[in-house]
This record gives sequence, C-alpha cells and structure tokens, in this order.
Amino acid sequence: MLDPHIRTALPPVPGTPGAYSLTFRAPDRHGVFKFVLDYKRKGWSFLRSAITVPVVPPRHDGYPRFLSAAWPYYAGAISTSAGFILFTALWLGGGGGGAEKKSLKGKKAE
Repeated sequence: MLDPHIRTALPPVPGTPGAYSLTFRAPDRHGVFKFVLDYKRKGWSFLRSAITVPVVPPRHDGYPRFLSAAWPYYAGAISTSAGFILFTALWLGGGGGGAEKKSLKGKKAE
C-alpha cells in the first residue's frame, strides 16, 4: 500500500511574494481523500487548512483504444485467427475427393 501521507516543503511561487504552491499526483484509485495543510513555525502564526476531494480515475473509455505495448498480443490473436481460417478452408476444400477417385478407377477397370 502507498503511504497515505505526503510530507514535503512548500516552495515559494517565483515572482509572487508570500505565495506558496505545490503540485503532486493523487493515487490512481477511487476514494475520498482529505488534503491537510498543517504548517507550524515557532514565533509565527500557524496555518491549518483541510479540504476533502473525491478522486475518480479515468473511466474504461478514457484510455487509448489500442496500446502500443500490446502489439505482440494483437499480432498473436490475428495470426491465430488467420491460421484457423486457412486451416478450415484447406480442410473443407481439399483432400476428400482422392479416395473416391481411386475407388471409381478400380470399378471401371473390372
């Protein structure tokens, strides 16, 4: 499991005095997360802020249609399907008439 706490320093925003900002990624899972800022310094006032945010990962149709890492699997499925169709065509289309022709030739000779 992931550590539920992200402890980091608040870096100041360049060009804006007194403003601090931090960007991070939330876990890729469903849930309701509470983001808490608890900033305490001796001799200064304390900052305490909490916000509850629902996090919903992308839906199943939010991802790309075909994954580039899955091309070996796609090629395997396509080649297996093509092989099955070729085998079926050869099985149904040929090989059955040879035994009948031999038996007919033998009857004509008698």
